Amino acid sequence: MGSATERADVLILGGGFSGLACAVRLAQEGRRVIVLEKSPRAGGRARSWREPGSELDVDNGQHLFMGCYRATRRFLKTIGTEDRLEIYPEVEVDYAEPGGRRDRLSCPSWLPAPLHLAAGLLGLSGVTWREKAGLLAFDQALKALKRGPVPDGVERQTVRQWLTGLGLSRNFQTRFFDPAAIGILNDSPEVASAAGFVQALRVMFFTGRESSRFGLARTGLSELYVDAAREFVEKRGGRVVSGAKAAELIEESGRVRGAVTDQGARYEAEHVVSALPPWDLKKMSLPAALRGPWEELLAAPIVGATLRLDRPVMTERFVGLLGAETHWVFNKTRIHGLNESGQTLSVVISGAHTAVAWSPEKILETTSRDLAACLPEFAQAKVLTAKVVKEPFATLSPVPGAEARRPDPGSGMPGFLFAGDWTRTGLPATIESACVAGETVAERIIRG
Repeated sequence: MGSATERADVLILGGGFSGLACAVRLAQEGRRVIVLEKSPRAGGRARSWREPGSELDVDNGQHLFMGCYRATRRFLKTIGTEDRLEIYPEVEVDYAEPGGRRDRLSCPSWLPAPLHLAAGLLGLSGVTWREKAGLLAFDQALKALKRGPVPDGVERQTVRQWLTGLGLSRNFQTRFFDPAAIGILNDSPEVASAAGFVQALRVMFFTGRESSRFGLARTGLSELYVDAAREFVEKRGGRVVSGAKAAELIEESGRVRGAVTDQGARYEAEHVVSALPPWDLKKMSLPAALRGPWEELLAAPIVGATLRLDRPVMTERFVGLLGAETHWVFNKTRIHGLNESGQTLSVVISGAHTAVAWSPEKILETTSRDLAACLPEFAQAKVLTAKVVKEPFATLSPVPGAEARRPDPGSGMPGFLFAGDWTRTGLPATIESACVAGETVAERIIRG
């Protein structure tokens, strides 16, 4: 059991994107920072590793980045790894469905936003022109929500209810809006509030053409940011302590002064920042002043699998699967520039409330069936190595009512500040939301 007290200017609980973005910004300004991460390696819910006994590099959930991820890109630039993230110049998404039928969203690069999106949607082959006429009401509704808080009336509706109310057909929703909503919100359109969808779409399509561009890391997530952020902080006198689970906050005279780990190690600081997800934070011994509606927030799981095949089965960087339980497949061989005779794929089931309880065997059976149905070449391939990853608490589940329960980043009580992707940043709980929250809290501490 530890008993010595270690002191810092700022103590950060949680070593994922939000905690490390906050730590790097503070270290940049000369603050001594200590980051406590409960896992053996930092990275939180966005990390990667080499699977023991194989050459398989695994992420705990494939993450798609966007051109509008400005806080994320500032963070990566500061730690010197922005070149490991590639933002593609074209806005293109390929879709495949059972039987091998294909469709493509291709947004002309010469058109300004959001006209390029409208042109791309009009070009979808699986949607009739009569159905596409519904885009007019959608465009008008989104323009009316370009700025300011999302109205309560929209927040109380699910994505499905909102889109249906605008007159968009179920076929149009299934072929474009559902994959987009599931990818952004990590939950079903039948469950997720329209608020998060609106928040994402208006940033993507009303803040410049580059904002809607897609991007992917050329490396595993840990190589993208974890190792470089740790080095940045430690070179400036800070520490990132792995395997250190914060169990209790230290409160004196109405102010938070530090935290104690489950092993008894004691850390004190002028400011304590929690970048923990709400389901972890609420398990701690907390002052009554920090308890609140945020404790009612729920999680949405992600299930994924990394597959190494004996032959290539796709050429695209990523493909959305329509009419399948598996939502996305990513071509890691192309994305990471791997020199291999076969191919490595990463498949994702988002909002996996049912699949998270399945056995690894059933998950592989389901994803393989979906791939064979949508990508005919997969039926001829042999899976050489496979690794299933479950993240039961991957993201905030953005159900109606959740937005009002999210605390503002930087709120809390004297000596304590909330951070994390789940705080109310004006964005859904994404990597960008995590970095915005971390940066916001750091700036508040710097300004005093």
